[in-house]
Amino acid sequence: MRSTKLIYSLALGLLFILTACSGAGSAAPTQVREPVTLTLQTNPDPAAVGQVQLTFTALDDKGQPIVGADFDVIADHTEMSGMTLQGKATDQGNGIYAITTDFSMVGEWKVSSQIKTDAVDYQKDFALQVQ
Repeated sequence: MRSTKLIYSLALGLLFILTACSGAGSAAPTQVREPVTLTLQTNPDPAAVGQVQLTFTALDDKGQPIVGADFDVIADHTEMSGMTLQGKATDQGNGIYAITTDFSMVGEWKVSSQIKTDAVDYQKDFALQVQ
């Protein structure tokens, strides 16, 4: 009789632990929307050593183009220190900003972008493989 109570107690305790750990009844995670949607395209695609145009598309949290912004771009080779390119992307209209750069080496580059207006100050990094 005593062992039966012990088994029931252990089973009930295990059931309680499993229920608590399952996440049942917890609220669904809320999705946080970024204040800016920023995408990067290259020409040529894929990016290659030499002249490459980096084209960014910037949309606000309502999906509207961000125009007239100050747009800084810095590219660093992730495997070789001292290989840094930087400049300003120019406004092409309709939320599109472009800069032409000259990648001198193959490999992984980190492209850091910062877009600023009176209402927006947003930074985003992109991993870019140069062939």
